[in-house]
Amino acid sequence: MRARRAGFVAALLLSACTEGTHPPKGSDDPGVVAPVAPTDVLGEGTEVARPPSAEDEVEVEIPRPMGHAEVVGLASRGLSDVSQVDVDLTVSGVSGKRTVEVEFVSPEGHPYQRRSSVVVAKPDATRTLRFSMPVAGTTVATSIMSGTWNVRFFLDGAPLTTASFTLEP
Repeated sequence: MRARRAGFVAALLLSACTEGTHPPKGSDDPGVVAPVAPTDVLGEGTEVARPPSAEDEVEVEIPRPMGHAEVVGLASRGLSDVSQVDVDLTVSGVSGKRTVEVEFVSPEGHPYQRRSSVVVAKPDATRTLRFSMPVAGTTVATSIMSGTWNVRFFLDGAPLTTASFTLEP
């Protein structure tokens, strides 16, 4: 019985509500609602709020990933004297977690070795990764794979930069 009485009281109160039934100032029709002009409720000025125009939009430039590769520590170029070849890759404009791949290409133009590494950076940071290719005791030395080698770098599968070095017999 109490629930029924509470429901009746709620219905009675809602039916007595007059919100939206009074006509706005200057109108005789109770069904017409006059629009309210947008205002700057958070600011201190009396400006009317408006959506941003194309002139107001600021263009944010997203840096394009860049890479620079450099062969380091290759004082001797003779196959019998080189234990490994180190190549430093410096990347910038990399955002988030990305995959860097390196491919060492033999003087004959065939891929010899391919590896990958993950780099995590902010767009404004610069990171340097070192990749090494063993020479001493490998097929490079025993098969006398002398000549100019190319090193290709990829960022998430897209070409990034290259470097080269020469190994003499």
